[in-house]
Amino acid sequence: MAQPEPVLAFARQRKVWHLAAPIILALSSQNLMNLVDTAMVGTLGKTALAGVGFAGMMLWAVVAVFQGLSPAVQTQTARRLGEGDSARLHQSMVNSLYLAVGFGIPYTWLLFTSAAPLFHFFNDDPAVCTLGGEYFQIRALSLVFMGVNFGFRGFFNGIKKPNLYMQTLLMMHPINILLNYLLIFGIAGLPRLETNGAALGTLIATILGTLNYIRLFLKHREPGATLHWKAVDLGGMKSLLRQAIPNCFQSFSLALGFMLYFVIAGKISTDALAATSVLIRLALLCTLIGLGFGIATLTLVGHAVGEGQPDEARRWVHTALFMTCTTLTLIGACFALFPAFFLDWFIQEPAVIHIALTPMVLMGLSQSYDAAAIVLMHAHLGGGSARRVLVISFVNQWLLFLPASYAAVTWGGFDLTGLWVCMISYRFLLFLTFVASLTQGNWIRAQV
Repeated sequence: MAQPEPVLAFARQRKVWHLAAPIILALSSQNLMNLVDTAMVGTLGKTALAGVGFAGMMLWAVVAVFQGLSPAVQTQTARRLGEGDSARLHQSMVNSLYLAVGFGIPYTWLLFTSAAPLFHFFNDDPAVCTLGGEYFQIRALSLVFMGVNFGFRGFFNGIKKPNLYMQTLLMMHPINILLNYLLIFGIAGLPRLETNGAALGTLIATILGTLNYIRLFLKHREPGATLHWKAVDLGGMKSLLRQAIPNCFQSFSLALGFMLYFVIAGKISTDALAATSVLIRLALLCTLIGLGFGIATLTLVGHAVGEGQPDEARRWVHTALFMTCTTLTLIGACFALFPAFFLDWFIQEPAVIHIALTPMVLMGLSQSYDAAAIVLMHAHLGGGSARRVLVISFVNQWLLFLPASYAAVTWGGFDLTGLWVCMISYRFLLFLTFVASLTQGNWIRAQV
């Protein structure tokens, strides 16, 4: 029997890069768009920055209901590809499309009509609630399109064509940035809509992205593949939901937890809330790189398991972990060494920059193990252990991290630095828990 190639062999790392690089480029362009958006909104003042930042966290929570579709579709598609089952290759993507539309329409109406009371429930600043609530309502109109986009993302990554996903995001984001600039500041005769302009630009770009995904699918589909409703398979729908529901709940609980983290930061001060908005945006640059490696790992693990090679699936996890930790250690070091340089691009008020400096250093130092936790989570998803991911994430976040953060601020009188100590401690514990699960060895399931 031939010996398997070393885990860190150049050929293996090249395969990971082949899948991860387009995803990282696409996700990084998304975060670059968010950072440019934050910089433009930041010129409107700290109230606008806090309102849009809090609305962004709320949107993350509500969009997370759809976000779990992507890894579910990707897991099943990668398995079908590994099994050589071309007849069912597109099935999970088509099923996810109709799930997103059927659930998304009433969900959009519910969120649009309840935006104002939601904001006043979570935040005490009337100006922040007004600006954030209007921004949230406009962005909520894109929920159906975002749900559809998540399904396409999972499908293209599952068939090992992440470049198609990348093409769509690289088309969307320049359009989004241009529209935001024109509509926020009222350029070229357009009305000056300020924060609402940022929301409207993103809505238009999201719709254009959906149309491009459909175009790419029709261009690259296998013979006989269709998006017609008659292609929906009820048995496949149930199988998809078994994977997607734990994913969706995990994504929702994660996002809702971070939204509550914003609420806790707001209890310190509006300055702390504005600083947290920027810190989270900057942290997402590293998170999305880790997510790119994680999505690549999910595909490689799912494909290996589909081929009946669970040991090879485990080896792919180790390869991806080495590459992730190496990359994110270097990037995180830049944040930790030069915090003022990065913060100065997005925050105008010196007082806000001052309170964000130490949390920025802590955030930079934590990026290697934070990204490693993301890779390990996606490895578990690729192995079919969506429920285990849900349990691990829920326990660490809701039973440990959030209660500790609330107690630190409410009863302990901690400032923003203390709050971020809670954050990086939580991410380290999450990493250790996934390592323990991986070491245990029963995270790969035969059927998905």
